[in-house]
Amino acid sequence: MNNRFDQVSPAPPLTTNSKIIISTCVASYFLDFFLTNLGFRPGGLYLTDILGLVPARIINDLWLWQFVTYIFMHGTPLHLLLNMLILWFFGSEMELKLGKKGFLVYFFICGIGAGVFNFLVNTIFLDVSRSYTPIIGASGAIYGILAAYGIFFGERYMLVFFLFPMKARYFVLLMAAIELITGVQSRAQDNVAHFAHLGGMGIGALYIYLKYLRPRGGKGGGKNKEAERERLRRQFTLIVNESGGNKPDSDGPRWN
Repeated sequence: MNNRFDQVSPAPPLTTNSKIIISTCVASYFLDFFLTNLGFRPGGLYLTDILGLVPARIINDLWLWQFVTYIFMHGTPLHLLLNMLILWFFGSEMELKLGKKGFLVYFFICGIGAGVFNFLVNTIFLDVSRSYTPIIGASGAIYGILAAYGIFFGERYMLVFFLFPMKARYFVLLMAAIELITGVQSRAQDNVAHFAHLGGMGIGALYIYLKYLRPRGGKGGGKNKEAERERLRRQFTLIVNESGGNKPDSDGPRWN
């Protein structure tokens, strides 16, 4: 049975891996905050320059760990708070749905995939070897979680801005459309990596399809599993990423 918005608990339980991810993001933020204000810059670099996703570092220095570490860095308290609240409300339920291991794998697939997608888009339109603006934040992974939520719980109603009821699937599609339009039209001072968000959603949706919805051959699964897969397949909408360009800026890291 699908729950309406007034039947969904306003405070879902904080699950194990969601708690670990939130704790890591909070610890990383305060570590970066204190080191920056203390003037600690190893090699003349801030922590966001080392752990954020810096295109020039990927190309010139092969700092490939940045595709993982950028997820845990955030720019402002509001940036951190919004991402962690969404991770709590939607990520915890997805962890209950996918299991601890399944959720952790999904989170990193979306987060890393979002970073790679945004990096590839930038390589098409920019000389990334000269782009030292770091991309930071867990939003790419979180948008992937939103995509999974819209697929698995698409019939649930949500209160958008706490006022307007909307089915989860349409809310996710609306968010994707906003990110696509904003990403194409954004200016450098936008400071938001819109194509990382789209990448997280698209890669997450593709992974859910391949892992849970794609028809399986041979034995196994049972009638109940096939019925569940068929139900999800009917409500599944694959969000297709379209490419556009992000211009580099010098006003600080792009928030993801």
